[in-house]
Order: sequence, then C-alpha cells, then structure tokens
Amino acid sequence: MESLIDRVISQLDTLVPFLAVSHKEVFEIIQRHEADWFPPNEAQPIPDTYRMYQVQVSHAAFLLGYSYFEAFLADMVKQIYQTQPSMLPAEKELKFKDLLDCDSYDKVLLLMVNKEVFALIYNSMEKIINYFDQKLSIHFGDTSDRQDIIKAALLRNCLIHNMARADSRLAYVSRWSEGSFIDLEPSEVHSFGIVGRRISQNIYQQAETKFLIQSDLSASINRNK
Repeated sequence: MESLIDRVISQLDTLVPFLAVSHKEVFEIIQRHEADWFPPNEAQPIPDTYRMYQVQVSHAAFLLGYSYFEAFLADMVKQIYQTQPSMLPAEKELKFKDLLDCDSYDKVLLLMVNKEVFALIYNSMEKIINYFDQKLSIHFGDTSDRQDIIKAALLRNCLIHNMARADSRLAYVSRWSEGSFIDLEPSEVHSFGIVGRRISQNIYQQAETKFLIQSDLSASINRNK
C-alpha cells in the first residue's frame, strides 16, 4: 500500500506539469481555440492578458498543492493515533448519540481519532505546528521552513477568503502590501512545493521512527506469541 509520504510527494510532483500550462505558448494556443473549446458565454472564459492568465494558473496550482499538504498533515495525525491510541488526549469527550452507530472498538477509536483530527486541522498553521511539537514531539524543521509554511497558510486564506488580496497578516510576512492583489509567480509555487516536500519528509521520518515502526514491531511480536 502506498505510504502517506509517497502519496504527498507524488501529488506535489503533479504541480510541475500543472504549472507548465502557465507558459505563454499555451495561453496563445488557448486564445486561438477559445471559440472551439469553450461554450458561448457572456462571461469571458479566459483572461484578456497573459499575465493575468499566468497568475490564475499559479493561484490554482498553489491551492491544489496546499490542499495536498494539509491532507497529509491530517492523515499523518490520524495514522499516529490509530497505531498509538493511548496518545489520544484524555480530556476529550464523546456524546452518547455519536456512539450509537459504533458496534466495535475499532469504530469507537476511529470516531475519537476523527474528532481530534477535525478539531486540529481547522486551526491556524501556527497552532498546528505547536500541536505537532507539544502533543506528538514531531518538529516541522528549521525556523525558515516554519515561517514559509505559515506564510503559505496565510496566502491560502487570502486567496480563498479575501478575493486574492493580501490582508494585514500576510502583508507583514510577504512582498505584498495590505489590500494589494496577490500576483503569485509560478516560481513561488515551485518554492512552496519544495518546502512542502521537505517538511512532509521530515515529519514522516520522525513519525515512522517514533510511532509507526514501533507499532509494526509490537504487532509482529503479538502475532508470534
């Protein structure tokens, strides 16, 4: 079965051919075939200028890559707790109605794990990093990588929730001033992909050493008893 790290690396690798679509030659081909490829519509299907087209492709590629990375974090936490359930926070509670459909220990465990992961992933990236640090003793890497992934999270939020304009938090850590349009470059998306790969590999190696290998070893010992 494909490991989580193999999956996320493969997914981030798909950003490279995706970004190739941002080349000017591709834009010119689309312009020539616009009437054939797109149905008639009052709204213009592609931007007027190559620069705006390039930015739109960069936005789409970045958001896709960030989603891959975020899913990796969630699934990594899920895998750790499923193999090491004793690490689940003791203070969390389950409602009776949530347990009615659980007819086995495994379903109760999955419910508990999903509840914890769901609560985690909707936090800010700073809080997610602190969670990995404090709860799991897994570290994202050096200060530069942490700052880059925090900036990526702020960028994602502005693209999704602020009409692709920088807010005060993103302006503080990036080249964009508050209220300015985020004219993201393909090279910046490539840089995010490199950081995402590095952090993912770092996290997976730590988790594998501390939790996953130990779990596999314990399971093997139990089977041989």
